[in-house]
Amino acid sequence: MDNCDLERLSVSGLKLRPTFTPEVTVYSLSVGSSVNKVTVDVITSDCAASYKILFGDGSGVVQLKDGLNRVEIEVVAEDGTAKTYCVEVSRLSSKIAELSSLAVEGNIPLNPEFCTRIYEYSCTVPFHCSALTFLPKVPDEDIKVTTGGGDGSRPVPLNVGDTSVEISVCSADGSKSQSYTVLVTRELIPMAVTFTDGKQQLDYECPVSLTAFYRPVSINRSDPKHVFSRPYIEMLARRSKVDPLSGSPLIDDWKVDEPNIGGKMSAAPVKCFFAYRGCDAVMRLSELGSHCLDCPHKPTGDLDAKDVTETDWYKKYFASSSCLEIDIKHSLELRSWEKRLQATAGDSADKLCSLAQDQLRLYRRHLSKPGDVLQYGDTHCPLQNLEQAAVHYASAIRLNSRDPRLHFQLGLVLEEQHYATEMFGLQRKPDRDRDELSDAKITARLDDILAVCKLHGYLGTPTVQNQLRALDKEYQQLKEQGQSSKADYVQTLYIWLSRKSGKDSGEAVQDEESSVHKALMKYQDAWALSPDSWEYNLHVGRLLLLRGRSREALQHLQSGLALRPLHPALRFFTGMALLSQEQKASSNAEKEAALFLQQGLERFIAQRCSKSWVEQDPSDPLSSISTQFLRGLLTLGQLQERNTLSGNAISAEQVYHTVAVLAAQSVSRCVCRGKAGRQLEWVLLDAQFALLQRLIQQGERQAPPDPERQSLVAKRCQSLTALIRLTSIAPCQELLDMQEKACQLAVATMPLDSHALCLLGLAQLAQFDNNPNSDRSKDVLSDARLSFQASIELEQKTQSGEPPEQLTKQKWWQDQQEAKNASKPSITKPAGAREPSDTIRADRGAKRGRGAPTHRRGVAAVTKAPVPTPPVSNRGGKVTRPPAKSTPAARGRAGAAAKPDRTPKPSIVTKPQLPDTKSIKDCSPDPVDTTEVVAPESAVGDIATASGPMNRRSHISRLGLARALSRAADTQDQAAQLYQEVIAMAPGVHDAYIELARLVEPSDPQAALEVYCRFPLRPSGEQSFDDAFIAGEVVRMLMALDQCDHPQLGPSLVAYGKVMGLSSIEKYVDILEAKSMTKLLKSVYARIHDRHEEDQDLQDFFKFKCWS
Repeated sequence: MDNCDLERLSVSGLKLRPTFTPEVTVYSLSVGSSVNKVTVDVITSDCAASYKILFGDGSGVVQLKDGLNRVEIEVVAEDGTAKTYCVEVSRLSSKIAELSSLAVEGNIPLNPEFCTRIYEYSCTVPFHCSALTFLPKVPDEDIKVTTGGGDGSRPVPLNVGDTSVEISVCSADGSKSQSYTVLVTRELIPMAVTFTDGKQQLDYECPVSLTAFYRPVSINRSDPKHVFSRPYIEMLARRSKVDPLSGSPLIDDWKVDEPNIGGKMSAAPVKCFFAYRGCDAVMRLSELGSHCLDCPHKPTGDLDAKDVTETDWYKKYFASSSCLEIDIKHSLELRSWEKRLQATAGDSADKLCSLAQDQLRLYRRHLSKPGDVLQYGDTHCPLQNLEQAAVHYASAIRLNSRDPRLHFQLGLVLEEQHYATEMFGLQRKPDRDRDELSDAKITARLDDILAVCKLHGYLGTPTVQNQLRALDKEYQQLKEQGQSSKADYVQTLYIWLSRKSGKDSGEAVQDEESSVHKALMKYQDAWALSPDSWEYNLHVGRLLLLRGRSREALQHLQSGLALRPLHPALRFFTGMALLSQEQKASSNAEKEAALFLQQGLERFIAQRCSKSWVEQDPSDPLSSISTQFLRGLLTLGQLQERNTLSGNAISAEQVYHTVAVLAAQSVSRCVCRGKAGRQLEWVLLDAQFALLQRLIQQGERQAPPDPERQSLVAKRCQSLTALIRLTSIAPCQELLDMQEKACQLAVATMPLDSHALCLLGLAQLAQFDNNPNSDRSKDVLSDARLSFQASIELEQKTQSGEPPEQLTKQKWWQDQQEAKNASKPSITKPAGAREPSDTIRADRGAKRGRGAPTHRRGVAAVTKAPVPTPPVSNRGGKVTRPPAKSTPAARGRAGAAAKPDRTPKPSIVTKPQLPDTKSIKDCSPDPVDTTEVVAPESAVGDIATASGPMNRRSHISRLGLARALSRAADTQDQAAQLYQEVIAMAPGVHDAYIELARLVEPSDPQAALEVYCRFPLRPSGEQSFDDAFIAGEVVRMLMALDQCDHPQLGPSLVAYGKVMGLSSIEKYVDILEAKSMTKLLKSVYARIHDRHEEDQDLQDFFKFKCWS
């Protein structure tokens, strides 16, 4: 009687949402734009009940309009009880162009998650993924979809690096369209790429990693175009806002994506990485990753135990006994730092270990992938997860101190803390606020220190001791002048430098408070409890190897290898230990070591070329972020230069190339300039230098010379010098020697390349500035002048003919020619200079590795070779001012007016302070003013003709020659003429004005003033620190010469005060006030504040100052 339910409800057989049940009264469904009508089919549960369709004409056929159609069915029972069912039919408009969902085959996640109204996405795929299938869905089957310009169901081929895939959606009636874009990024290829064509190798080689570009970008306005792999140029740009190759300042929109280069490069033919094992396959670069995955010549990782059991040491110590008696005696003890870690918790040891593993998983979740930068907020630092894991393990040890595994796990966590702080820059916020400075602030402080040093006669980058002496002198002078605020800042610099130099010296593994030393202690604790564990012997051995205790390390490693003869890491580090003994290794020992090292490398490659590979566990010693592992590979390369291994052995070039690729990837992940990052940079420089030497040696065997090989040599020399200039490694003689040698190699290959000669002159001048009193200082200064002169003479000439006379006069060139005539295909190192590779072997051998910081030698810290642009370089390659000039903070000190004959001291003001991201674009000519005279790039960018490429004209060589001539009193007049020539060629180069004025000021202050007044100042709102410095010098000299009515005084006061702050002109204001020049002062103050003199606030101020 009262049953008003429906037994069935359907709409043209379409699926209702939710599925029909009598109790549910509201449903919905969607139909395409081509559906004009639907039929509603209704059956009541009670045959006595009736129903009525409340839509349209009430019939079962419902005519639809676009959008929502609300169809209601009223059911009335026999007793009059009523119930209304509703079906919301959404008819899609024929003008809709959108996706309802988008997925990627293989469950690859999109970022961000798909939303109909979001049109740009990104995703990351493994390096071996060469094609990707997208799964778009549309709400209307009549909507047309194309993916990558083709059928949406077909896989889209991927370039190496980035591929932008466009998914186009067209409405049913064709009137509207919408595009969804997915940027697909393939991960880095973990191997060096060799193109079959030498020209393509030259065109597509990244200057940093020396392998194929990865996500290529170019420097805006560079000519010829400078292209880099994105992760590496972004890393370099974070350090210094200049073009690494030319030294020109980077503009705001400096980065230009180069998808066309990526596409062409991906189609270029390359060789298989396993060609040395017999694979002769050639494929497109985009297919290299998938090929290497399935290459039949790929190392399987299978090892032969006889490689170990047939060795002399195994037969002697292990064939008849179970172990080797190890000399080291280690006692298990509870140390004070370990007590501080232990917490009083009631949990069991197993529970604490589980908690520690949870913390480690949280930590690794925040780690960056290769090419990315680790980022985290102030609320949580991943280092806290590591510290908490250490607390859990230490507390578990307190409960069960005889469990070796607990000691070992704590050691792994402690060692990882070293990488977290030194490589990824992790630090708790209070510590960061208290101790750490940003890269920009560090650079600013170092620039200020160097400026003070130059004022006190220490050119280049002096030793730390001389830097401290200069700061002390400056502090005393400022105190005498009553400039307490500036003196306090200098004192801050003194304290900071003292702490920094102390922090950077010494090995972390030797420092008992370092994480690495603590890790070694825990590894030894684990070994003491379980000496028969191969794993504990491995980790104790490799850290002892870092510590320089090679004999004890070898005992541990051989013991572990005897227990696990097929373990590749044990073989690898045993090979390193064999070569690190005090007694020179025999030829058999070298072969054994080379075999073990190659097996470790092949194991690493086999793991990386696997679909199952994931980011390596931090405990894996064969890791690309382990400097010790990479240094072992460099040792393998050195052995293979002598063909220690024959047969299917990897070549020295391929080893060095692999190291360069891995080191570049790891360096790009370094967030801070910590010890681990500097070690990796050393590896990268050493690998690049070794590859350059091998390339030269191979070229010397060819007759006639190969132009492409010569161009590649020039490009790699330029790349190496750029990396040296921008490195964060503390300045040292090794870097100067390496850069000078690299420049010599470039000139020896292309002696008529004007740019190469200019770079050589800059390197030679840096050698002189580093130590002007050395035995070879006179010769090196003379060589620098000759190099610059040769560079100038060759301008606007083709690179063909005989070497210039200025080059043939240099001793290194003569030595090189004698070596050639004597059939010795090598270039003699500079007189008095150590071979970089020798230094490396002596000082950065096995001790440089995972967990060990840079080993500081007792050599003077030096200036790195200057960039081939107006500014010269200083520590770590940071671009700074030329030797005769101070940094912006040091320019135009107020107190200098009273002593015009004294070089101005650094103006260290408290308000306003220099910004953290101090620009150095002003060290180079303004792009607008010097378009025709920018530094010539290498011959790589020029089109070779039958007679060779044409050398460009440049002011850089003239500026370098002027600096070289200014170093001696008898040639300063010639230097002044060259400075004038530079100013005529490039009016925007600050350095030429400043250095020329400094040169002539002692004898003719008025002439120096006229030099400064010639500088074309830009509008005050566009001025830089260097502009302000020149303005400050004009003010200083005008006041010293008592020319207060000079027309340049007012504009210069405004320019200087506007950039450097009012405190910088207080001294001059007092002098002008005493001279009653209130009209000038009112004008200056108004223009500095961008106000009219009639402004009421200014009028009140003027009245207060009695200027009205």
